[in-house]
Amino acid sequence: MFKYFFLFLLANCLLMACTSKDNTKLSIQFAADRSTIVISNIEAAALLQLKNNLPKDSLYQDVVTVLETPGDDDSVSIEKEWPGKLKMQENELVFTPDSPFVKGKSYLIESLLNVSFGNVKQLLKGEMKTTLNFQQKILKR
Repeated sequence: MFKYFFLFLLANCLLMACTSKDNTKLSIQFAADRSTIVISNIEAAALLQLKNNLPKDSLYQDVVTVLETPGDDDSVSIEKEWPGKLKMQENELVFTPDSPFVKGKSYLIESLLNVSFGNVKQLLKGEMKTTLNFQQKILKR
């Protein structure tokens, strides 16, 4: 009897872990002055982790990657990581670059925030993904 209760409880926990009640899409935009990148609409669980751990754990600085993309007429260059720091402001994550963004350049922002393996329907149908895809957005300065 206890075995079946435990399996039922485990199945419910798994289903709840794959369910996201907050289906808002992550928002990635330049700030009004275009000197920083603001990431908002972060799911509640991830937001709590960021608020608690970003100031203490340097690994959380890798949650968002900003890459400078080569121009349309540049076939030789590759994407280069644009260094900077992440910090929390209210319920938003702000990327402040070490050096200012270059006017006319495009930047690819990649993040694993608000990404999941799937939902309950996909789990029950056996259609769960085995990898996570980055949320990506290109911003032009």
